[in-house]
Amino acid sequence: MRRRRLETRIEREMSRRDVYIAAPLCVLMVLLCVSAFTGFWPWSFNPYPSYALQAEAWLNGHLDLGQDYAWLELAIVNGKYYVSFPPFPSYVLLPFVILFGGAENCPDSLIAWCVTAVGVITAVRLCFELGLSPMRTLFWTLYLYLGSGYLFIAQTAWVWFFAQTMAFTLTLLSLEQALEGRGGFSLAFWAMAVGCRPMQVLYLPLLFLLLREQERTPSVPRWILSHLSWAIAPCLIAASYMLLNTLRFSDPLEFGHNYLPEFVRAPEGQFSLSYVPTHLWMLIRLPTVNPATDALIFEHLETTAFFIICPLSVTYIFALIRGMVRRRFSLLTALIPFLLVLHVFLICMHRTLGGFQFGNRYFVDLMPVLLLGLLRLDSLGTHMEVLQTPLLLFGCAVNLLGSVMVYQLWSA
Repeated sequence: MRRRRLETRIEREMSRRDVYIAAPLCVLMVLLCVSAFTGFWPWSFNPYPSYALQAEAWLNGHLDLGQDYAWLELAIVNGKYYVSFPPFPSYVLLPFVILFGGAENCPDSLIAWCVTAVGVITAVRLCFELGLSPMRTLFWTLYLYLGSGYLFIAQTAWVWFFAQTMAFTLTLLSLEQALEGRGGFSLAFWAMAVGCRPMQVLYLPLLFLLLREQERTPSVPRWILSHLSWAIAPCLIAASYMLLNTLRFSDPLEFGHNYLPEFVRAPEGQFSLSYVPTHLWMLIRLPTVNPATDALIFEHLETTAFFIICPLSVTYIFALIRGMVRRRFSLLTALIPFLLVLHVFLICMHRTLGGFQFGNRYFVDLMPVLLLGLLRLDSLGTHMEVLQTPLLLFGCAVNLLGSVMVYQLWSA
């Protein structure tokens, strides 16, 4: 009884404002720890600034980069070199390239850290929107950012990671706005996320269900007709992607990856069912043992077992089983695992699983939706979260040490 009164007092004394301050500061401090051991500070030079170079090319009146950059992944079409990634991050960097006088001066790594801070605050808002207390909100927000594999990609604005950082934050924004019933903003943020990571398109049905929950009008067609204005922003954003793709690659749905030399040379192309068996095995691949030191060897090319790098996924699987036993399923909580499994399957169809990395960086794209699904199951109370604390600390330690190790390996 006394312990319960103490818990209640702590909950009462921690305000929502405290969480909005503490959560981003916690994540920032961990990022600074990685910087201290690796030298990759938010003001450090970015050797892989594809998005800034693309924005600079647009300002100079060109859709292509005008030359080859052998160390970047560029699509080659008719002797011209194009950024092969979806273009939305370049939209964001455009004013900064103007302001700082060119791509080489663009503070894209600092911008990436700011994007992370916005994402952390959005995750806090999402938890509060779901009715969590300040203590629980802080716990799940830190679990999402420090125990999900996000830490490695958040450290730099390298072209392979910057779009994922943005997609992570934009997906959180789309989910949080949907919970608040703001369909126009939700769908706009979703369209922006698709312009960073195209597979985020899978979560459109989830957003519709979340928005539908906020307004129980008798007729679904009438509800859709009454909110047609919500489609204006996402349609305009999608149209900009399609126009760019058509002008560059003569295909409104082609962002350029199919024109990368490695995929042009691959007999099976960029996506194939033949990749799935090998990649499914790689997703559960355990570290090996160094016989000389008995230390574990974590792969830095492709993936390591997802349940080691992303213990949040273990918690979700547990919550899912617990929810099934207690019959706490709804259409929405059933849709989320279906979409997550579909996303993993499509990832496994891709020719690579992310290349140089620590962990499973493609898995990071799933984490905002996974957290929503976990919290909506409502099967984890305060005491259960206490039991999840070891997994949170394990995830933080693994990702912190692994990120330092792999970045040091890269700069060696």
